Amino acid sequence: MGKRQINLNHLQRGMMLIVLVFMLGIAATAYMVHALNGNTVRIERDKKTAAALAEAKAALIGWSAGHATMPGVLPCPDTSNTGIKGTCTASLGIIGRLPWKTLGINDLRDGNGECLWYALSPLYRNTITVGSRVSNPINSNIPGTITVKGADGTNFPAPVNPAIAVIIAPGAPLAGQDRSSASSTVCGGNTTTNNYLDTALGVNNATGNVSGSNYTFIAGAASDTFNDRLIYITADEFYRTVRKRMVKEVLGNVEIHAGPVKYFDTNTTYPCPATTPTGSSDCSLTSGFVNNSGMGLQYAALGSWLANNGWFALTTYSYTGTTHVKAMVADALGSHSCDANLNVFTCASP
Repeated sequence: MGKRQINLNHLQRGMMLIVLVFMLGIAATAYMVHALNGNTVRIERDKKTAAALAEAKAALIGWSAGHATMPGVLPCPDTSNTGIKGTCTASLGIIGRLPWKTLGINDLRDGNGECLWYALSPLYRNTITVGSRVSNPINSNIPGTITVKGADGTNFPAPVNPAIAVIIAPGAPLAGQDRSSASSTVCGGNTTTNNYLDTALGVNNATGNVSGSNYTFIAGAASDTFNDRLIYITADEFYRTVRKRMVKEVLGNVEIHAGPVKYFDTNTTYPCPATTPTGSSDCSLTSGFVNNSGMGLQYAALGSWLANNGWFALTTYSYTGTTHVKAMVADALGSHSCDANLNVFTCASP
């Protein structure tokens, strides 16, 4: 074999090696691009899920704080797949789809295109009557009855627990979950909870491991058998907003004036404090309670709601003088106050 032939063979082998390296490079690049694209898709799905959960949480708190006649309640979950709150009468009536129509928002979807699910502490359901609230009050001293566990199966510490409500993004269907639809609805699918919500470490999000009025949910680690994403509403988050509404209602600075503000409109003075929410006014006091049964306060129907849920008892009424008063709700979670000076209203911020 001549020298020229040997050199040619070396050249051919060199070219083949270059081509092989080039092909391996293309394959590696393709794999990396595929992996990066997959990660990008997952990140975008997670972002969409997180945004939907956050919007649902804000909507629920806002709906509760803004309720015309029963501020502090939460809507029963949607158990008919219509987007409208249910009645909480079934054994699992406190777990269902998010009632997005009732909340006045869009049909929020997670990153996999599924509508959200929701559960609330039974005491907070909107179906308990005003009269029944005497023995079933809801105020900032009354905790929720939901326990939320972390991915390791241990309870989240306070102030997460006990939570008032949880909102769950179900993610893509897992093995054994049938999400076929029996009828045409906006969200599609059905209302069978275990077709959407999963189990991890002995906690079944489809049932909440119900025990009386107590429920347990888990924000588990993602796996082949669990892909729920969960957000919770703590008492601190909930009452931070609701408390502001209650102070204004007790003092009377609302669309329909009532309480001390209404009294001032008629008498050009504020009523004196009382020793108890139903006691007689005593003008020797500088601090006490609003006498919610007093003449001229005109709380109407909402007065019964405030009284039966203990909000008058939680509100300190300070009397600086005949033209200047202050109302404050203070509890273990925080406080909020408003001043009325010649019916010019000033509230603490935020």
